[in-house]
Amino acid sequence: MLAYVLSQFMVRKGRTLMCLLGVAVSVAMIVSILSISRGMRNSLNSYMKESGASLVVFDRSAADLAFSKVTAEEVDQVRSIAGVEEVSRANFTMIMGPRLGDKAPAGAGLGIIPVFGRFYSERMIRKYESKLIAGRLPSKRSELLIGDLAARKLKVEVGDRFPFFREELLGIPQYEVAGIFETDLSWENLGVVAHAEVVQQKTGPDFALIFVYTAPEDTARVREEVESKIPRLIARRASEFTDRFNEQLAYIDEFIFLLSIIAGIVGVLGVLNTMMMSVSERTRELGTLRALGWTGRRVLGVIVIEGTFISIAGGLLGMGFGYLGTELLLAFFSRGYLVASYLPETFLHGFLLALLVGLLGSLYPAMRASALQPAEALRYE
Repeated sequence: MLAYVLSQFMVRKGRTLMCLLGVAVSVAMIVSILSISRGMRNSLNSYMKESGASLVVFDRSAADLAFSKVTAEEVDQVRSIAGVEEVSRANFTMIMGPRLGDKAPAGAGLGIIPVFGRFYSERMIRKYESKLIAGRLPSKRSELLIGDLAARKLKVEVGDRFPFFREELLGIPQYEVAGIFETDLSWENLGVVAHAEVVQQKTGPDFALIFVYTAPEDTARVREEVESKIPRLIARRASEFTDRFNEQLAYIDEFIFLLSIIAGIVGVLGVLNTMMMSVSERTRELGTLRALGWTGRRVLGVIVIEGTFISIAGGLLGMGFGYLGTELLLAFFSRGYLVASYLPETFLHGFLLALLVGLLGSLYPAMRASALQPAEALRYE
């Protein structure tokens, strides 16, 4: 039976290839979107874990960190809780990417630059100490850290000075690059670390979040006290940070599920069309096989196996396309702001989609083929 199935692929190479490519494109799309979605989620968790903080504290009502507000008074309240060893305040903004200095070629601006606000006397800035590839940590408000990707694209080096952000308000004529860092997160490498007071000129006096450092045995108690004494705030372990935004992340998962359904329908229609035409063209051949003793169940099995083989082959090809397409997207179009995680469950999702497409797309043609009567089939022209 298997040899017969394989021979049909060789007889109808063009149609088989087009059907296979249709399934491959559907699977590639799902693999790519899932990989980027999981990558962004994992990168945010990794960023929080690298802080070394025991807890991340932010506005309970904020749907996104961009809307989170932690006041200076609330920071002092958290600091006063027994067991809190240190607190690092953080804010964040985005600015349109200028050409920093005069070394960058025309058109070298990054479009948007993420700016991470940190107090240079607090613990959070020390995470960059092991990430430095040139220079040193900043110590003055007029000094910056810049990510390696941003530095290379904008031709910036340690010691360079240039206007950067609201110099007229802060009385800082120029900012100086104190160091260049490199992390595992491409979007962080495209950013700039500036003094928090500089970033506050755009974000206001409040902070987006605070990183709280405690002894391991005190973390659970400090977390409860923060949330009981300041009900407006929520405290999460760094490793659990994205759990707070599960509702927003669920929208992404629902979108991916919807795309999976659409991709599945397209794939099913492709397989259905291919197998219906194959059955129609082989009516006399199938009738001959029935006359020679093949049962309807055996004919049904052959058609289902053919459709499933095409879909699985398309699924495997689609996984490769999905990986290569995602890498090309990240390399040439994302400007470093997107990251991808290639998890086993992502490829399993693609494989199961291909398998389901093959089974559903070939089932009706198989049932129709199995219902053929030998006499009628042999008379078919």
